[in-house]
Amino acid sequence: MEHRIYRENIRVRHREADRNGRLKLLSWFDFLQEAAANHAARLGVGLNALTERGQLWVLSRLKLEIRRSPQIGEELTVETYPSGVNRLFFTREFQVFDKSGEVIARASSAWLLLSAAKLRPLRPDQLPSPLPDNSALPVHFRLDEKLPGDDALAEEFAVPVRFSMEDVNGHLNNAEYAGLVQDYVMWKTGKEPCFRTVELAFLSAVRAPASLHIAGAVDGNRLFVQGRNDEGALSFTARTLFQS
Repeated sequence: MEHRIYRENIRVRHREADRNGRLKLLSWFDFLQEAAANHAARLGVGLNALTERGQLWVLSRLKLEIRRSPQIGEELTVETYPSGVNRLFFTREFQVFDKSGEVIARASSAWLLLSAAKLRPLRPDQLPSPLPDNSALPVHFRLDEKLPGDDALAEEFAVPVRFSMEDVNGHLNNAEYAGLVQDYVMWKTGKEPCFRTVELAFLSAVRAPASLHIAGAVDGNRLFVQGRNDEGALSFTARTLFQS
């Protein structure tokens, strides 16, 4: 099958960098989900193909390991491929290379195929086109371990969810959650973090106008943060390892 592996070249723009000139966490997630969407389109399971069938993709889990943070103007290549199916979850891998060919980041992700009308998971055999068999290719991280919320954590602040933060599905975009994680670390430590690993679990969608109610804890260079919707249901959980 053609298009088993997809590669996309990008350049870090000024607006995608933090105050130290390093790629923002939000921008990392932007790059990965854009490459995934473009590859899905080439495989016949992208936005247009799924919309015609009343289906949509949602990201359920992503773990990112960052070996080096690129700077403004750097040229990068994002590589991605589907890596299998685990019950209802479609897994996908990523690697990011710098101009010299060095791997500067790796990620694994899990996605659900949903009915657009009922937002219920669909069986893998309801995908409009088969995915390539990439079982011989590496899986970077296992995503079996749950990332539960912590009911003992008290809300620290609320973040307004604006319409401009939504994606094509009408939900708060995945990358925006990563931005909230970076904001939380800065709010707690007063310093711009250099992330080493980030793991996010997306649990329930949030639509504007609404708020996300944020709580978390920092233990040295480790962070746990969660967000609840206005009804109190968990929207996301995240844990990270970072350097200040």
